[in-house]
Amino acid sequence: MNLFNFFASPLEQFEILPIISLNLGNFDFSITNQTIILFLICFFIITLFFAGLKPTTNSLFIVPNRWQSIIEGMYMLVLAMVTDNIGGKKKPIFFPFSVYYLFFHC
Repeated sequence: MNLFNFFASPLEQFEILPIISLNLGNFDFSITNQTIILFLICFFIITLFFAGLKPTTNSLFIVPNRWQSIIEGMYMLVLAMVTDNIGGKKKPIFFPFSVYYLFFHC
């Protein structure tokens, strides 16, 4: 098999394919390749957040370790993106943890 002919078109890799089909009445609860990718990303992000906590008290460090620095860097990145796109005095109102949470698709 030729490596360059693996995909018929460049957009074929983004196709959402059902892996397990579950139809209940008019609702489709199928597990797709996108569902599996989202669960893996959520698992990775949650693991990253818990890696930044103290194991004894489950709280953040006063002097951040490397994991907490990564988490704070991601928080500042999303905060900068939101505040750059929303002008005016109310821009901090639009950045609760829910916007931060939705940015990482969990």
